[in-house]
Amino acid sequence: MNRPLVFGMYGLLVLIWSSTWVAIKIGLEDCPALLGAGVRFTLAGLLLLGVAAVQRRPLWTDWRLAGVLALAPFAFAYGLVYWGEQYVPSGLAAVLFGILPLYTALLGSVLLHDEPLRAPLLFGVLIGIAGLSLAFLESVELGSAEKAALGASALALAPLGAAVGGIAQKLRAGTLDAVVLNGWAMLAGGLLLLPVSALSENWGDFVWSPESVGSIAYLALFGSAIAFVTLTVLLRHISAMAVAFLAMLLPFGALIFGALLYDEPITARAVGGAALVAAGLGIAQWSRRSRAEPAPAAA
Repeated sequence: MNRPLVFGMYGLLVLIWSSTWVAIKIGLEDCPALLGAGVRFTLAGLLLLGVAAVQRRPLWTDWRLAGVLALAPFAFAYGLVYWGEQYVPSGLAAVLFGILPLYTALLGSVLLHDEPLRAPLLFGVLIGIAGLSLAFLESVELGSAEKAALGASALALAPLGAAVGGIAQKLRAGTLDAVVLNGWAMLAGGLLLLPVSALSENWGDFVWSPESVGSIAYLALFGSAIAFVTLTVLLRHISAMAVAFLAMLLPFGALIFGALLYDEPITARAVGGAALVAAGLGIAQWSRRSRAEPAPAAA
């Protein structure tokens, strides 16, 4: 794949996933959290498998990998994201999710032989973590007073599932059909979330409103079906760590989308936290390039 196309796909993911945080927040107005996440991924999975069937693609995939993706990023990570965003502003939720590169660096150093954990990279990521700490403090003050700390903690833990999913795909998804793989994984992940929602949430709280339906539709099509298929393809051409840096770019767009579409305040501490995250990204990426490694992510 040529370099401009890689950059284009990367930029598409930054744009889409910068907007999904406020889309989740809007949907939470009229839909229980885990129900919304479960319906989102169930619909996205059915959509992708439907496309594959119409195009007569073989529906076989790596079932073990599909199971890991269903459990780790789709059920675990996004279950925590939806639950946490009930109590934390969407822009700050994106900043907290920026811890993803640290999880990926630690797991990748063990599981991926070509992505060792080096001191300069770790130093850069830790600077980013300082920014996340500011975001955590801001979340506690701006979010729901009763559960803001728990919500922020859930959002900081969620990227662990995303890191597992990214590394698993890097190891096993190289020759698989990205549409079929993500279709089965999303369908299974959504179906895992729905019974958890049924046991812990009141489905009677769901309201058929333009906000709830529009949120689920947008997140299923753009935030899931299009974005995650793009991610799978992108992982074939760049490192898992380069993909993880996406999470450090999202807060800026997420803060803007949250302010424009949900009237969330952009505070000095939130901007400072995002700036530290960006500085950490710069140092970590520079350390990779200084060792002559290909770095098509955010150069």
